[in-house]
Amino acid sequence: MKVLTGMIATVTLNPALDKTVVVPDFTIGRTNRVQVNYVDAGGKGINVAKVLKQLGSPVIATGFLAGNNGRYISEALSSRDILTDFLYIGGETRVNLKIIDSVSGTETEINEPGFLIAGEHLEQFEQKTKELAKRCPVMVFSGSLPPGAPPDTYAVLIRIARECGTRTILDTSGEALEVGLAAGPDLVKPNLAEVQELLQIRIEAEKDLVGAARRLLEMGAGTAVISLGAAGAVAASGNRVIRARPPSVRASSTVGAGDSMVAAFAYAMMKDLSLDEALRLATAASTATVTVRGSGVGDLRLIQEFLSQVVLEELQMH
Repeated sequence: MKVLTGMIATVTLNPALDKTVVVPDFTIGRTNRVQVNYVDAGGKGINVAKVLKQLGSPVIATGFLAGNNGRYISEALSSRDILTDFLYIGGETRVNLKIIDSVSGTETEINEPGFLIAGEHLEQFEQKTKELAKRCPVMVFSGSLPPGAPPDTYAVLIRIARECGTRTILDTSGEALEVGLAAGPDLVKPNLAEVQELLQIRIEAEKDLVGAARRLLEMGAGTAVISLGAAGAVAASGNRVIRARPPSVRASSTVGAGDSMVAAFAYAMMKDLSLDEALRLATAASTATVTVRGSGVGDLRLIQEFLSQVVLEELQMH
């Protein structure tokens, strides 16, 4: 695999086959009829790679794959002209099922745990990370850790990348996020629920958001972004906190919205965009993605259309 200098590498250690079904009037405990069915390569880092491709950025997707589902994912990425450099292991790549009730507007997720990772697999991937970091100025570490991977897995990989001079983005949750922050990623992007879980707080007002973002900086992040779904996002860096409010749109699916935001920040890192420019682009990319059904991502035309409609507001860092 020839890795071109100047590419962004996206790391997905626990990928998935994303299956989205539309079931009108979905009811637990009875037979439900699927109206529409989408299947696509999934996992947070893989979604990031798709968006980076839309933005015109050179990207390579890496991580672990296994079984027939893994081969499907590899072929699906190749069909999008996305370079891949995965490690293949035993077992089977998981399936993540999202059930959309088009009548009630609810979404139900059923996510499998994933294949089992051994110590030798992690050692191999640490070496791969070192090789990629020498060529890739930005590396994105996204998603849950597969069974068998210790909580410090991302922290170890981030430190390896940083030693090579590579800038890093972390998008995960729970203990992996807490330990990963201590490794000093250049940017972290948890959502509201993940921040509340991490910090053991309840965020109810804007001042709580500012305080939470500042805490993430104190824990090791260079830039902290908290995504807020339809309410946009808050980004903190240095002594600045900015709130982004997206345009109002009709959401078809929230699959990949946060990953689109991460992709835009990775793109912005490569282009040395300002925090304002990066947050505006990230919010537009996320908004474009929620308008697409299934596990698709918003195309460049949609992103550009929403760009000028994003409203930025400077918040006081208390």
